[in-house]
Order: sequence, then structure tokens, then C-alpha cells
Amino acid sequence: MDNEKRNGKFTQEEYASMIEKLKENSYIFAEFTEAEELLEKNIPFVLMRHDVDMDLQLALEIAKIEAKLNVSSTFFFLLRTDHYNLFSDQGTNIVKQILDLGHHLGLHFDNAAYPDMEVSKLAKACSKEAEVLENWFSKPINIVSYHRPSEIVLQGSPKLSAPRKHTYMPLYTRNIKYCSDSTGNWRHGSPEDLEEFKQKKPLQILTHPIWWNVDSIPAYDTLKNLVVRKNEQFEDSLAQNCKVFRQDKE
Repeated sequence: MDNEKRNGKFTQEEYASMIEKLKENSYIFAEFTEAEELLEKNIPFVLMRHDVDMDLQLALEIAKIEAKLNVSSTFFFLLRTDHYNLFSDQGTNIVKQILDLGHHLGLHFDNAAYPDMEVSKLAKACSKEAEVLENWFSKPINIVSYHRPSEIVLQGSPKLSAPRKHTYMPLYTRNIKYCSDSTGNWRHGSPEDLEEFKQKKPLQILTHPIWWNVDSIPAYDTLKNLVVRKNEQFEDSLAQNCKVFRQDKE
């Protein structure tokens, strides 16, 4: 996907501009647990959601932008992933910084890690992961988002994440307009271009921090840059922990 095909610049500056436009249009930034009450009161609100699939550092940059603009959002972290480690010193420190900025903790649950499980067992696995993160970060998790949601997830059954709610339940999809930057492109249109935005209707905006960089670059190049950074971090970690690997650095 080249830059010309992306319907947005996807820079951190553009992200801040989007937040400011939402605020100027009288939107309040709400937690998922507040949605039902706000719908009843007909108050313009946005559920700002970040699924952290690949890069904790870029998630922190988004968190800082939002805090500077006095808004909060929910960051959903994967427990079972090869892309980052929430329990490493670096991973824990970054998540704590995000939470200390006033943001909310969510579980990004990969149901593909539990193949062929019936709904009740999947819900138990989801609760187990949520409890691990709650205990580690001393923060409650009231909402779950699904990583690469399957057809059964998209049907929205509350039983999938019981007793917690999940972002694909009818409460969050029927009367709340959903838009996402999946694959580094606004799949349902840029939020400020939506008719629902113009009418101040409720929005659920999903972003993936990996796509929002300082400069506007193609989505593929973003991922290639991530590979380079991860390799550099791994080499540094090896050098710090293994004398054999330090010999060409001394």
C-alpha cells in the first residue's frame, strides 16, 4: 500500500488535529462503561480505543498526545504475543507511564490462541488473561477487545467475555458509529468526514498506534522500520546480558 492510496496522512500531528476537531465538535471522551448512560442522555461522546498490536513505544506517544490535549482513552494490550513483553522492565514501565497519564487499561484478547474452544471456555480464558493484567498493573479491566475478531466474535455475544463487556457487543456497534484505521487506512472513512460526526452522533474510533508516526510514510515502510528497531533492541539486549555478544562492541 503506497502513500497515495492511504486516505489520511497518519502522522502524530494529524492525530492531534483529529482529537482537537472532536473536542471542537462538543464530543466528550468517555470510558466504555459510560456508553449506556451517555446514549440515554443523548450526549455527544467518543470511545477512543487503541489496540496495541505491535509497538508499545508508539502507544506511549499517542498517550502523551492525548494527555497534552486533556483527553483519555482505553489502551488494549495483548498478553500472548511475540511482538512485545508486558512483563519486561521496559514493557511494564511503558504501560505504567500510559496509565499514569490518566488512560484506561483494556485486554486485547487473541482468541486464535485458543482454537476450537467453546464460548464458555473462551470466556474463562479471557477472564484469566484479564486477571493477570489487573494483578500486574493494579488496575481494573472492564472491557475487552478481540485481536483479529472471528465471525463468532463479530456476532457480538456478551457471553464471549463474561463477566466483562467487549467492544463488539451490540451496545457498542448498533447505536455507536464504528471506524477503524486497520492496515493503516481508514476502512470506514476518516472520523471527521463521517456523517455521524457532523450530526454529533456517538463514535467508537479504533486506532493502532503503529500507523501513527512523526512523518507520513507508507504502511509497509512503517512495518519495515519496526523490524529494524526490534532487531536493534534485541542486539542491545544480547550485548547487555551476554559477554560473548559484547566482544564486537567493546
